[in-house]
Amino acid sequence: MKTSDIQLAEMLEELNSRGKVRIVLEAGLYALILLLLVVGNSATLVVIALNSRMRTIPNLFVASLAITDLLLGILATVPIGFPTLVLSKYPFSDTTCQYHGYTVIVLALASMQTLALMAVNRYYRVVRSEKYRSYFTKKKTVIMIGLSWFYSVWAPLPYILSGHKMVFHPFKFFCYLQIDSGPFTAFMVTVYVGPPTLVIMYCYLKIFQTVRSHTNNVHSTVFGGNQLNVEEIKTARLLFIIVVFFNLCWIPVMLIDIVDTIDGKWIFPRETYVAYSFLATVSSALNPIIYGLLNNNFRREYLQLFRCRHCRKQPTVEPFALMERRKKIKPTSATC
Repeated sequence: MKTSDIQLAEMLEELNSRGKVRIVLEAGLYALILLLLVVGNSATLVVIALNSRMRTIPNLFVASLAITDLLLGILATVPIGFPTLVLSKYPFSDTTCQYHGYTVIVLALASMQTLALMAVNRYYRVVRSEKYRSYFTKKKTVIMIGLSWFYSVWAPLPYILSGHKMVFHPFKFFCYLQIDSGPFTAFMVTVYVGPPTLVIMYCYLKIFQTVRSHTNNVHSTVFGGNQLNVEEIKTARLLFIIVVFFNLCWIPVMLIDIVDTIDGKWIFPRETYVAYSFLATVSSALNPIIYGLLNNNFRREYLQLFRCRHCRKQPTVEPFALMERRKKIKPTSATC
């Protein structure tokens, strides 16, 4: 029996030995995160779909990110990860485990590619604005997003086609790569994580330098002969904050995987791997909160969406008010 198999068996035993209080606390907190993930990202997509003013080019990238986050919730985490945490075992088949691990990897990498496209979009809007309209039409933007998804879908295939399988990790409570997957981890970091990270760093560095050099113009700034208003700078800042929080969640996750891969075994205590899974899920739930706090348009649309009952009452009140006004105006017009 391999060392990794012995480790997994010991982890499963520790998972099963949790007390009821710990199960309730972990499952309750995870359920709250999942609720925020599903409701928040669903609201984001509804707001963009129903309001033509919100269907801007930057928001197409926001929609793509919301789709990856929502799919991670409804395809992998809610139906598979959450029951596993509650039941203290993996109650599904090996086929489901392979699907689970494949889906998690694809959606996480698709989010990474989308963030890189967001950075490129803001770079051309702020730094190279004279070329922005020729590169970023709605049609071209949709094609970019589609290609980034297609690119991500192929990511786990070298691992699977080489004969490796996803394994259930009891401490992470989801299926993922085996511990001896060093070459594939290096491939994934080199091809799917490294390049978009460098693109994001370069783009936002250039954006920061450009905005900083024009801080004296508060209300509007001219770049390359085109006018760029404060809202565009705010959008760049918002998307940068999304990248920051994404990295705050995912850098610890990547470091844990890298350390384990180099060491050749899972070396951290259970609490570390639970935090690992919680952080990965939180990253998918945070974006709608950031939009609501930092973007006036999203905040207004969220409020209207969640006050839909109040909005439905308004049509019945408004005609009555208009009728009363007519009653008051009518006698006046008659006396005239």
